[in-house]
Formats: sequence, C-alpha cells, structure tokens
Amino acid sequence: MEISGSPMTQPPFLPGPPDHGPGPVASDPGAASPESASPAPGIGRRIGGRAIDFGVWTAVFVLLATLTYNTIAESLTTISGGEIVRVLFSLLTTGGDVGEAAESFGLSAWRMIVSKIQLSIFVLIAFHLAYELAAGLWKGRTVGRMILDMRLEGRRRPGVGVWRSAVRALITVVCTGGLYGLAWVALLHGSFAGGFALWVLSVAALVAYLVTALVGRERRSLADLVAGTRVVRAGVYAKAGQTIANAAQASASAARQAADATRTGATGLADQVPVQRARETGARIITQASESEQAQRLRDLGTSAKDRAVDTYRRRRGDGQPPIA
Repeated sequence: MEISGSPMTQPPFLPGPPDHGPGPVASDPGAASPESASPAPGIGRRIGGRAIDFGVWTAVFVLLATLTYNTIAESLTTISGGEIVRVLFSLLTTGGDVGEAAESFGLSAWRMIVSKIQLSIFVLIAFHLAYELAAGLWKGRTVGRMILDMRLEGRRRPGVGVWRSAVRALITVVCTGGLYGLAWVALLHGSFAGGFALWVLSVAALVAYLVTALVGRERRSLADLVAGTRVVRAGVYAKAGQTIANAAQASASAARQAADATRTGATGLADQVPVQRARETGARIITQASESEQAQRLRDLGTSAKDRAVDTYRRRRGDGQPPIA
C-alpha cells in the first residue's frame, strides 16, 4: 500500500541551475554587447563616407602641392645667382670644363626638388595616419562617417581603444595611399624597380581593402579584420529626429491641456457668475413686482372676480343667498 506524499513516492532530487537571485548575472565575456547589434551600413553609404574623406585628403594634398611648388620656385630663384658664380669659378679652376660645371649645377637643383617633394609626400602620409587615428579615438567617426551617420566600434564592445585605433589607422593608410606614396619616393631617387614593386603592392593592398569592405554581412575592411573593429550605423539622426518629435508631441499635448483648462475655467465662470446674477436679478424683480401698486390692484381684481364667480354659481343653484356686492 502506497501512502501519498510518503518519501517512497517522491521523485529523486535533481539539481537545477543555480539561483542567482535578484542580482545581475555575469554575462559571457565572449558575447557581443548590445551596441554590437547595430546594423552595418549599406555599400552606398560606405562609398559615400570614403568619398567625403577622400575630399578632405585631396584638399590637404592641393595645399601641400601649392606650398611645395612655391618653395621650389623660390629656391630655384635663390640658387640661380649663387650657382652662376660657383659655375664660373669652376670653369676657371678646371680649365674650361663646361660639362662638369653644368652637371654639378643640375644635380644640386634636382636634389633640392626631390627633397621638397619627398617631404610633402611624408607630410601627407603623416596627416592621413593622424586623421584615421583621431577618428578612431574620437567616437570612431571621420568627417565622412559623421556626415553619413556612421561610427567605428569594437567587434565585441562599443569602445575601440588606442591600440585598436592605431592598428586600424596604420593598415588603412598603408592600403589606401601609403604604399603608393612610397613608390613615388623610390622613383624620385631613381629606383625604378623598387617604385614599380611598391606600386604593384599598393594596388593589391587597395583591392584587398575594398573587396573585404564591400562584401560580407558586416562589410568589414581588411583593417577591421586585423584590428577587430567594424563600421556600423550610428543612429544619431534617428535619435535626434525622435527627440524632436517627442518634444513637439509634448508641446502639442501641453497646449491642448492648457486650452482645455482655459475653456473649462471660462465655462465654469460663465456658469457661475451670470447665472447667479440672473437669479439675483429675477428675485429682485419678482419682489419689486409683488410689492408694487399694480400688483396690489391685480390681487384685488382677482379677489373680486373670484367673489363674483361664487355669487353667480350660488344664484344659479337657487340657494337664495344674497349676492355679494
């Protein structure tokens, strides 16, 4: 015989998951944060952002090119007088060797031109690197990303950090212009093979950078894959629009409530003051009318009409009562 509820009939104890209580539960360190759920921007938006950034780099390039040209022109003007004296002195000391004097003059001018152009290339590469690094540290937004509502974030967390920003900036600069600039430096120093090799390498790096950035679900570039970052939609414009809409809705609701309150107050006041005044005026008119001489005459006339009616009724019945005077 089994007894309900006895220990023999109870199921064996099975350990369940630990109870963490009302406190927060530790999350998996490898899990993506809520911020990482932001959608990746479309191809058109990515291309548009890079086009805007390219416009910034182009403006800096034009400025450097203008400064370099003016510096070279000024240097050539300065060289002309001093070099002419040196060439004449060389002609006198070498016994009239015109070829050596001309070669020395041309080589000196060419070295000056090469040094100026090389300096401009290095400054442009340094600006590009600083631009990308600052964008990674400042909310992950370049000028193009800021205009088109994008930002850079970590693969597992919203922040990027100095190390990831530096790695991503370095790879981005190398793939999108750094190797090409070094190819020009090699050509300026007379190394055609080195310049050609750097040019081929720069094209390959650029293609790899663009292909990885335009394909895939998250559209992560080569720099993003190495640095562990990605570009996502920032949603700043949507949040600002929602805030403005909420503010407009709150203002409209407050205006409606104020109008309703004004209308209700006016109606209550209209119901209270005029009605009370009308009541007082009516009572006063009735009192004055009842106390006036005309009212007394009307009462007397009413009493006389009543008595006559009673007298007529009695005479018709023949009760013999004398008529009322």
